[in-house]
Amino acid sequence: MKIIKFTKTRNSMYKLTLDDKRTVNVHEELILKNGYLLSKEIDEETIENIDKLNNNLSAYDIAIKYLSNRLRSIKEVREYLKKKEIDKEIIDEIINKLKSQKYLDDKIYAKAFINDQINFSNNGPYKIRKELENNGVYSNIVDECMEIYTSDLEREKLEKLVPKYINTIRNKSYTMMKNKVLNHFNDLGYNKAIVQDILEDVSYDDSDSYKKEYDKLYRKYSKTLSGEELEFKITQSLYKKGFRK
Repeated sequence: MKIIKFTKTRNSMYKLTLDDKRTVNVHEELILKNGYLLSKEIDEETIENIDKLNNNLSAYDIAIKYLSNRLRSIKEVREYLKKKEIDKEIIDEIINKLKSQKYLDDKIYAKAFINDQINFSNNGPYKIRKELENNGVYSNIVDECMEIYTSDLEREKLEKLVPKYINTIRNKSYTMMKNKVLNHFNDLGYNKAIVQDILEDVSYDDSDSYKKEYDKLYRKYSKTLSGEELEFKITQSLYKKGFRK
């Protein structure tokens, strides 16, 4: 079938006008791949399958654009294409094509993800592992790649992060400070034993905080209480906040 006219309609798409007055929308990659600009001919089999061929190429373009910002896991790309309402059969074909072209590789993705997390976030190994698994990376790949994040590296990061965090909660009792530190770094995915070990070497004086809290409680309760009853109430409240005389 002869092509008598090419008209660009939108990104990557052209409308071909045929000599029998029919028009066909064709992806530009299909045009280049089959040399339609030179031969100016298109066969009936291609015309019959044009929707599927176009959809495949358009889906591929969507996937490549999604991958252009950063590396993605196979699961991330698959779910992104699903949200774009692309048929499962086409998604499978695109995933296989991207894998064969090395655009998709969960091991490369995992290593890059871990390095980025180490260098640009405060997340610990357990949280990083969980995020990789949530993104569909198989456990055996995660295990292998997480070897990058050694216990020595974890301790090195914590030795910098723990003191910084403590400086933000200086008004707490030692007990409350310790609990907040342990909970904070547990949420970030760090080894509790390493955090506890670092806390043992931290110098923390809560005497000023104790006095401020005592004075505040005294002002509050002395309006209605006095003597031993007042002292008991203050001591009880201080105890709940983790302060010890």
